[in-house]
Amino acid sequence: MELVDKEIKIWWIAGTVVLLIFGLWYLISPESVKVVFNHPFWDPTASRTIGAIYISWAIIGLMLYKALDNWDKIESWVIFGTISNGIGVILGIINIVLYTISILSAIVSLIIHIFFTVLGIHILMQKRE
Repeated sequence: MELVDKEIKIWWIAGTVVLLIFGLWYLISPESVKVVFNHPFWDPTASRTIGAIYISWAIIGLMLYKALDNWDKIESWVIFGTISNGIGVILGIINIVLYTISILSAIVSLIIHIFFTVLGIHILMQKRE
């Protein structure tokens, strides 16, 4: 069980850091996100809204960090994170197939979402045993 607890903390901290980085980036400079990832569709209002949502999730993650030792308090958030990242994988594949999204953007998105999905599923399976 000790290993799973460390995995939860790694998953939680890494996820919070990623949310903060991308949240601040989308909120402060959505124009640079479009340039770096060469997004074919761009709406600065939607990008800033996504940034605000990411920052909100990160703040909730920071608030719940002290509760990581109590599985009952964080189980729903682990499930939520795993599902949202799983949907991110599906959307990344759809973006590659149907839209002219850049390969760099797709690879970055897929790596992040696949990592957090697989680790989240692993944590959920370990805790349910």
